[in-house]
Amino acid sequence: MQYELKVDKEVEKELEVSVPATELDSFIDQEANKLQKKLTLRGFRKGKVPKNLIKTRYHDTLRAQAMDSLVTKSYLDILQEKKWRPASRATLLNIEEGEQITFRLQFEVIPVFNVDNYMGLEIFSDEPLSDNVLLEQGIEELREQFATVKEVTRPAVVDDIVTMDLETREGNKVTDKQTDVTIRIGDRNYPDEVNRALVGVKKSNNKQIKVGHVTYRMVIKKVEEKNLPPLDDDFAKKQNYEKLEDLKKKLMEDLKKIEERRIEEELKDSLSHVILERIRFPVPKALIQNEYQKILQKSNLPDSDTTKERFWQIAEKRARFNLILDKIAEKENIRVGEEEIMNLISTMNIKLNDENREDIIHYMSSILSKEKTIDFLYKNAKISKKSRIISPKEAINDTRAIRH
Repeated sequence: MQYELKVDKEVEKELEVSVPATELDSFIDQEANKLQKKLTLRGFRKGKVPKNLIKTRYHDTLRAQAMDSLVTKSYLDILQEKKWRPASRATLLNIEEGEQITFRLQFEVIPVFNVDNYMGLEIFSDEPLSDNVLLEQGIEELREQFATVKEVTRPAVVDDIVTMDLETREGNKVTDKQTDVTIRIGDRNYPDEVNRALVGVKKSNNKQIKVGHVTYRMVIKKVEEKNLPPLDDDFAKKQNYEKLEDLKKKLMEDLKKIEERRIEEELKDSLSHVILERIRFPVPKALIQNEYQKILQKSNLPDSDTTKERFWQIAEKRARFNLILDKIAEKENIRVGEEEIMNLISTMNIKLNDENREDIIHYMSSILSKEKTIDFLYKNAKISKKSRIISPKEAINDTRAIRH
C-alpha cells in the first residue's frame, strides 16, 4: 500500500491511496468464507456449499464487500500509522481500478493539543441572593405552578399564552410546519422579533414576520392569561401546611439549598469559559455539527441560517470543551467505574437490551467522566468571594450553557 496526503490540515485530511489489485483476491476469499459458514443451497448442507460455486453465484456482491473491506483496512492502517484519531467517517471521493486500486478518502481528525495550567484557576463567586429575594421568587414560582389559565378577547400582552399554527419558510421552501403551538410571549427560545409581533394579537389574527432569511407565518387560535392564586392560609393548606408561615419556612430551607447549587453551577460554567479562553484549537466540523443538532433537538428548533447563526458558536465551544475535558481526564487518570455507570442507568430508569446496551453504556460513561473532570477542576479552582464586574461586551458574549 502507498498513500499520499493531498490535504494535510490540522483537522482536515485527504488521502490518495494505491493498493495492488491482486490484494483484492484475499478479501474476496474472506467474504466468501463468511458467506459459506451461513449459506444453505439446495443439494448442500449449511456450511458445505463449495467456495467456487459461491464465488461464481455471488461474484458482484462478494467483490463489492471485499472492496469495502480493502478500503476500510487501508484507512485504519493509515490511522494507526499516523496516530490520528478520526472525528468523522471517511468519505470515499473516487475509486479507480487497474493494476492498482486507487482511491481518495476525505475525513476529519481530532487535533493534537496540550492541556496545561488548568489547576488553581481563579473564578469569581457572586453574592447569594438575599433571603427576602429568594423567598419572593420561590413564592411566585409556586403560585405559577397552581395558576389557572383563562382565554381572553383583549389584545395579547407580555406573559400571555398564545396558541397558533406556525410555519417557517426560507425563500419559497417550507422548513417547518406545526399546529397548535403554544408560546408564552417573552419566551427567549424564539427570536425577539417573533415575541414583539405577538404583542397585540387577537384570536383569528394572521401574522407574518421575517427574521434574517426565515419567514414566520402565524395563525392565532387563542390568547390566554394566567391568574395566580392568592397567597394566604388556604393556599398553604392546599400544599399540606397548617398555615402560610409553615409553608414559607419549609420553602426557605429548600430555596437555600437550591441557591447553593445554583452558585456552584454558575462557578462551574465560569470555569468552563476560563478554560476555553486558555486552550484554543480548531474543532472538526463533524463534532460541532453533532453538538448543534443536540441544541436543535433540545430546543425543538428548525435548522435554518438564523438558527445556525445563533447557536453554531455555542456548539463549537461545547465540542471544544468536551475534547479538553477528555484530555484532562486522560492526563489525570480520571476513570468511571462500571458500578457508577449502572447506578446512573438505574436512576434514569433506562432499560438495557442487546441492541442498545453498548451505546448507552458508552454514552453514560462519557457523561460521568466529564462531570467527574469538571468536579476535579472545581475542587482545585481558586474561588474569590466577591462579585466581578462584567463589561457589556462580556455580557453579550456570555453563553453560559457550555457544559450542557
